[in-house]
Amino acid sequence: MHNTPSKLIPAESRRLPPVLGVRATHKWLRDASDGPHTMLLLGIKDLKQINDRLGHGAGDAVIRKIAQRMRAFAAQQLSPISFAARLSGREFMLVVKGNAPGKHTEQAAQKLLEMVSADLGEPDAALPVNVRVAVALSRAGETRQQVAARAMQALAQAYARKGRRFVVADNDVGAVGADRQTLDVAMRSALAERQIAIVLQPQFEVSSGKLIGAEALARLRHPVLGQIGAGELFDSADRCDLREELSNHIQHEAITIAAAWPAALGQLRLAVNLGAEELTDHYAPRLLELLSGTGFRADRLTLELTEESLVRDLHVAAGQLELLRLNGVRIAVDDFGTGYSSLAYLKALPVDYLKIDKSMTPDISGGGKDRIILRAIIAMAKALGLLIIAEGVEREEDLAMLQAEDCDFFQGFLRAPPLTPEAFTAFALAMI
Repeated sequence: MHNTPSKLIPAESRRLPPVLGVRATHKWLRDASDGPHTMLLLGIKDLKQINDRLGHGAGDAVIRKIAQRMRAFAAQQLSPISFAARLSGREFMLVVKGNAPGKHTEQAAQKLLEMVSADLGEPDAALPVNVRVAVALSRAGETRQQVAARAMQALAQAYARKGRRFVVADNDVGAVGADRQTLDVAMRSALAERQIAIVLQPQFEVSSGKLIGAEALARLRHPVLGQIGAGELFDSADRCDLREELSNHIQHEAITIAAAWPAALGQLRLAVNLGAEELTDHYAPRLLELLSGTGFRADRLTLELTEESLVRDLHVAAGQLELLRLNGVRIAVDDFGTGYSSLAYLKALPVDYLKIDKSMTPDISGGGKDRIILRAIIAMAKALGLLIIAEGVEREEDLAMLQAEDCDFFQGFLRAPPLTPEAFTAFALAMI
């Protein structure tokens, strides 16, 4: 990352590139490499906490100040900065010509950390910021996208680490690691450009077979990895520390889609997933504002929470869910029976539905433990005044058993797979 060890190149004698945005970054990554280079990624680990505690205005101010300090860092580098960009959310990229290994790389990363991690607050209000940096040195024959993939994996490791705040990307990764890198790059890009698609899994009433609504699921089609489901997307978002951004995107897209359903489908419900990370003091007002802005009635929305989400912060979850429920939103416990379920949680939280995980449904038509467990769950739910939704129903005998056990609703390939929004609308209109 250096051309001469003698002295710094003064900022006034160098032309610094502008800090570009996400689209320009994707274009730059697709272009051919113009020689050896070093890529630095910087992430603001605690930006969400700053936004939650001080408001998004404070978070925006932090982003602006970090961008300014990054340009100051660029002005002091011994090699020319060839590219600078702000990526999605809280991350930045700097690309330096040359890829000198060893101590120079670590010294540059440490210098960048020192410059951007200093107090970013006002004189009367200190604001320390928790920053992470990843560094990747290009290799012969490697594309810019491949360098970025290694840098992004390193940044994910830096987010997860305690202590050392920068990570130098490994040059050798296995097939699984390479696939994860590819997915992480694709997920980040698709999220930034709002290319993650929504599909709708129809839901039916057990007793009548009537269509009652749909669950929104995320999908991403990748030219190499194929179709990526919601589970893999959220695993990738966890590695990149973008779970909240991904969840917010899915909720916004799904509610916007449902708000555009024709009037003939005005009785159908929409179910969207909700993670624990979102249940801050700001979540319920934000969601209610989204519902108001799209025109989708709150009393047609169901939020599905995993049991893990409920366990993490019961007090915050209860307050936010109660506010939503007072405005008509219904609450479901997703994947019930697979986590750390407790009657105490069900009693303390404003819950309307229990959703039985699909892993429990393949053998429920038999006479063994699966059916006994399912019967016990349904009995408990009825005693608590809750409704039951079974997912993953694929056989007629399973549906007959659910009907015999007085289950309320179901979803699964027996009646319909997940459908594109257009296909779901046609399917629903044909069922009226």
